Amino acid sequence: MIVASDLNGTLTTGSPILAIANWAENNQPWLRPRLFKYRVLFSYLQVKAGLKELDIWADRTMRKVLDLVQSPDEELVNSIMSYVVESELWPKRRERPVSLLKDFHNQGAEIILVSAAFEPAVLEFAKKIGNERITAIGTKIFLTEKGISLAEILTTRDKKLEKVKDIIGTKRLEIALGDTFADIPLLEQARRPIAVFPDRRLRKTAEMRNWQILE
Repeated sequence: MIVASDLNGTLTTGSPILAIANWAENNQPWLRPRLFKYRVLFSYLQVKAGLKELDIWADRTMRKVLDLVQSPDEELVNSIMSYVVESELWPKRRERPVSLLKDFHNQGAEIILVSAAFEPAVLEFAKKIGNERITAIGTKIFLTEKGISLAEILTTRDKKLEKVKDIIGTKRLEIALGDTFADIPLLEQARRPIAVFPDRRLRKTAEMRNWQILE
């Protein structure tokens, strides 16, 4: 059995972006990360109000928050990504879908976490669910001379499904979990789609197609 799940909004209400800004505020306050956080919150409210496109906002904000990390090396990046999970994503996890994934894993399922979030953070979260038969897919980051760089395209919408298919090949997804309309292409591929605290567009689709809704 293969189970795929989105991360942000589906398994946790925590924000990797705010977590990195919090880290910067604690460790590099001269960069004024608190002002950055206020801007992020204000711009996110504009997204919720439909004034900004979610994908464009996420892409720009994820890149900008990485600029707050000065003189990064591999050890520092790993430390920050652990901080993201331990201080933000895991404490704000959604108990029901996380427990459901753990149950599937205990039953022998192969678990795939797929998210637009920073891939090292997705991997750290995945370790909380299991140490074997679990794959973490996120948006890759790279160390450059200028700092931390983000992959050109975020792992979102059809890109999620593409990367999942690269792993499972011709096998069929048994179960898929997601929370927004961007997860619909992934959910459509599963025998048992589960909409977790769905946004308006996903809820409408789930109700029309009799998909399970978990709240």
